[in-house]
Amino acid sequence: MELLHKITKLRWLPVRHWYDLRNAMRLSARVRDPADGLRYRFECDPFESYQRGRGFLGKEPETIAWLRESLRPSDVFLDIGANIGIFSIFAGMHLGPEGHVYACEPHLPTAAQLLQNVGANNLQERVSVLSIAASGQDGYAPFRYKRWRQGASGSQLSVDGSPKMERAVGTELKAALTIDSMVSLGVIRPPNLVKIDTDGIEIPISRGMEKLLRSEKRPRGLLIEIQQGEYEPQLEYLESCGYRMSATHPVGKWKRLHDAGTPFSQLAFNALFEPAA
Repeated sequence: MELLHKITKLRWLPVRHWYDLRNAMRLSARVRDPADGLRYRFECDPFESYQRGRGFLGKEPETIAWLRESLRPSDVFLDIGANIGIFSIFAGMHLGPEGHVYACEPHLPTAAQLLQNVGANNLQERVSVLSIAASGQDGYAPFRYKRWRQGASGSQLSVDGSPKMERAVGTELKAALTIDSMVSLGVIRPPNLVKIDTDGIEIPISRGMEKLLRSEKRPRGLLIEIQQGEYEPQLEYLESCGYRMSATHPVGKWKRLHDAGTPFSQLAFNALFEPAA
């Protein structure tokens, strides 16, 4: 009977070894920042994650420059749409013991890799991962997955104001909170710097932190992705909250269009907002 049991287990060996080999072949992106010598490591499965990790210093250089120049040792950085954590990890490496990063990423496979990257850089005490969705109101809403793979972009929380997705590979009922609720419930400390990049619901998320924006603890800086056609309503809302747009960061094809004279109202780009007074 014992021999039969061993033979039964042996038939799984080829498949088990295939999985072991696959895991052993996974790459890690290791990057040294030439500006200060700090070293970063990103676990990379699949290839898209390797691209993000290996090229993170050059993917959005203006975002890196903003964090490098603006972060103070005791700051709180809120990263909405953290993906695999390139900006959260960078911020965590530049904070002191009193500083903290909250990395919000609702895409579950990506959030799992984000957790791995936090551990790979020994930042477990300085970076907290939230696998909930930031939104314009509290509750539950369908989260539609555009792709399963880690590091994928384009998945969406289906709420008012979100872009239409023609095809989803799956849907999850996702818990969502406004930033104001995250603060009032004590989930996060009031952030000094906020980055919002969610591929489509930046306006509802911005409106969900109005109390914070009008408070004495309002953030010193907001870096928000402006979607095509949303420049004017986002600018009007943030100006009504006492913020001014201090810089614009179009990248890729949007930068080429901007350089060719296309107005901001027709572009997608990152915009930096700071208190007007």
